[in-house]
Amino acid sequence: MRVSTSQIYQSGARSILDGQSSLYKLQNQLSTGKRFLTAQDDPVAAAQVLLTRQTLAVNDQYADNQSNAASQLAYEESRLAAVVESVQYIRERVVAGGNGSYSDSDRATIAKDLQSQFDFLVGMANTTDANGYYLFSGYQGDTQPFQKQLNPDGSVSVVYKGDDGQRLMQVGPSRQIAVSDSGRDVFEGNRTGNGTFVLAGDAANSGTGVLGPGSVLDPAAWTGNNYQIDFTSATDYTVTNVDTAPPTVIGAYSYVADSAITAIPGISFSISGAPAAGDTFTVAPSTNQSVFATLRSLVNAFSTNTSGNAAATASFRNVYNSGLANLDGVLDNVIDVQASIGSRMNELDALSNVSESLDLQYQERLSNLEDLDYAAAISAFIQQQTQLEAAQSSFAKISGLSLFNYL
Repeated sequence: MRVSTSQIYQSGARSILDGQSSLYKLQNQLSTGKRFLTAQDDPVAAAQVLLTRQTLAVNDQYADNQSNAASQLAYEESRLAAVVESVQYIRERVVAGGNGSYSDSDRATIAKDLQSQFDFLVGMANTTDANGYYLFSGYQGDTQPFQKQLNPDGSVSVVYKGDDGQRLMQVGPSRQIAVSDSGRDVFEGNRTGNGTFVLAGDAANSGTGVLGPGSVLDPAAWTGNNYQIDFTSATDYTVTNVDTAPPTVIGAYSYVADSAITAIPGISFSISGAPAAGDTFTVAPSTNQSVFATLRSLVNAFSTNTSGNAAATASFRNVYNSGLANLDGVLDNVIDVQASIGSRMNELDALSNVSESLDLQYQERLSNLEDLDYAAAISAFIQQQTQLEAAQSSFAKISGLSLFNYL
């Protein structure tokens, strides 16, 4: 076969250019550390890399959300820790104020201290987060949750203006976690009395009867109705179920101080002191009461002069006993919320560990798909370089051949 000079030049040039192209590609792979530089080089691997990167980005976003959620919960927990510390201090002051040797002036000083703690707790309840949203307002982050309101009698009450919502954050493909708690749950979800029923004496009582702690004997027998104990004399009383229509008198009984009263099904309590004819005491099912209502009642009680007035002293003692029980309810409720926060933070720790593990798996998959095998690439580079040099050398010799060299 006759080979023309132009064919020799074209074939040689094409061989050299192909070698240079292959060498350039290997050089780029070595400089970037990537097995392929464009999707054209390996379409299947390029598609897998794209999908893996997208999955990795979503996983990273979940990890960021987990970190943000943990930060918000830690901030809320720190606020609740301050609330618990305040309530514990309040309880200590109230217990101290129950000392019978304290004067009206001493109790008034405690009332001022309790008022200071009242204002502190209102401030805690209206805490804002790093974004300026109210922490305990439910979904209504822009609404101040607890607002003071002046009542017609001149007293001040605290009203909740938020809702019952919990703000959620997506921390996994199928998991949202609450990063807040409503103020109603934290500051108003406190059970009164012993959690089942609450005892109270009428403010107009003229005797010295003081209610003792009550206990539940049989939860199944407790009706949850309202009852009234009416003293018909200093030694006799009746027990009435006031929720029936008409009210039902359970029975008439003789009063013995400090003796257990078990006329109401399922519960027991006692009365000490000397109630007077016309005095009234009530038994009601426990309800939710805000910490602010509990504190307001205690402030009023400690601000009232009782020295030299046995009936006022007994009234103070009844409010005092009730207030202590309600403060225990406040502590129990806030601690329950703290436990819930702790549980959510533990879950976030577990989710964070999962996210870290997935991140490593996705990174490993990306490495397997696109990272260059340097040993193989360097070997291929040297081989291609040698081939190119050989092609260039041979082309130079062949292109230099001419018949005129032999004439």
